Amino acid sequence: MAKKDTATADKLKDKVTSILFDLLTDIPESLHAQNPNPDEKVQHLIRQAAFKASTVSATLSIPAGVTGVLTSIPDIAAVWRIQAQLVSDIAATYGKVASLSREAMVWCLFRHSAASLLRDIAVRTGSRLVVQKVSVSVLQKILRKVGVKISQKLLGKIALRAIPAIGAIGNGAYTYYDTFEVGKTAATYFKALDQQVPDVADAEIVTPDDSNSAEK
Repeated sequence: MAKKDTATADKLKDKVTSILFDLLTDIPESLHAQNPNPDEKVQHLIRQAAFKASTVSATLSIPAGVTGVLTSIPDIAAVWRIQAQLVSDIAATYGKVASLSREAMVWCLFRHSAASLLRDIAVRTGSRLVVQKVSVSVLQKILRKVGVKISQKLLGKIALRAIPAIGAIGNGAYTYYDTFEVGKTAATYFKALDQQVPDVADAEIVTPDDSNSAEK
């Protein structure tokens, strides 16, 4: 039985990583245009996406056990697509669609939950942190590490999901928070680019201690 659970857990990791690859291969386009007053619009987009993602997550009926988590992957992918669309919409609202690279998308999606795994993307230059382009092979390695981390978190929530009502509430609340954090990171990133502030032109400054705390 243990071997079966391990094999299923490996499948979960592979599926999560595959979804992340697909997500970055086809970054969603936005129907929004640059807004003369982007901050208020962006806050509306964040709240809207957080509510939509939490609703999707809360309505999941996930059976207990590793296999149950595995069968929920399509719904988890739906949440990530909502978050990716949010990042794209925020970039468009600030008029920075051209700056929405694969690396920027990864940074916005996972900076708050896996900052230490993104060190090859986020490089400190003087007093600022720059999100830089990396090779496909480096990006693949980063996504595999992120996939492993996400898989471990999913498996850690099996006990909670075994109780449907509590699991639904917990999933919805966490997904709302998670999506809100994605939006905050994207807003900080693209607002800095929009304002062309020299010290934060590419992303917010993050110290090693901040990176560690972001993962907790």
